Amino acid sequence: MQESEEFMSSTEFVGMMLGQVHPVILSSEHHDEHFSHHGVGTAFVLEYAGELFVLTAQHVLNNQGAAHNELRILLRNAPLSILFDQHAVFRDESDPDLDSDLVILRVVKSQHAALFAAGLASLDAARCAETEDFGRADLFHVFGYPDEGRGYDYDNRVLDAQLHWLRGQLVAPGTPGLSTIKIVGDRPEDFRGMSGSVVIADADDVWRFAGMVTLASEKNDLLNFIPAGKIAYYLNKMVLTEMVAR
Repeated sequence: MQESEEFMSSTEFVGMMLGQVHPVILSSEHHDEHFSHHGVGTAFVLEYAGELFVLTAQHVLNNQGAAHNELRILLRNAPLSILFDQHAVFRDESDPDLDSDLVILRVVKSQHAALFAAGLASLDAARCAETEDFGRADLFHVFGYPDEGRGYDYDNRVLDAQLHWLRGQLVAPGTPGLSTIKIVGDRPEDFRGMSGSVVIADADDVWRFAGMVTLASEKNDLLNFIPAGKIAYYLNKMVLTEMVAR
């Protein structure tokens, strides 16, 4: 995400986020030709160490009985589906009993140029907001695809999904290892589908990647998210593991 002070209208910003944040689509052999795609949830794109990764919450797949190879991310501006050549699921090493609910899939490098040309955009995970900076953030922005307003035109094989922009403020953590924000203003009637959404912190007038939504509390308007620093750590671990394997 650009950190320049150049003015960007809300329309331009949402257009950029449409290239970064995507509705989860699941393709399964268990569905017939007319219902070959389904799914609920959100995923987004990060760049780290010259690689591109798609992230979502592991429970998004688990709750729908889907394997990692059934995940599809389609671009709006071209009939391209992102291809993956590696995936990893991470648990919180500081507390082995705490499932960090994070799945990371690496995008095939030979596809990068075509994807960017088709409108893909990415966040720079190496320039993320650190947890200790969260207290200075005036607002947190969440971008995701709730189930509300989402559907499939099976005759024309077209997905209809609306990107939602939520705003929240930091509150005391509700779950160990996670950060928590309370949504203020407009929100969907149901948070279902927001798992895997990207969180961005507005601190000192600079917007940076802050984390990924993993748990929600409908009653209290709360979203819990895995902090970006922890995600960057896992990305680095994934890259280093690949280097050692070579």
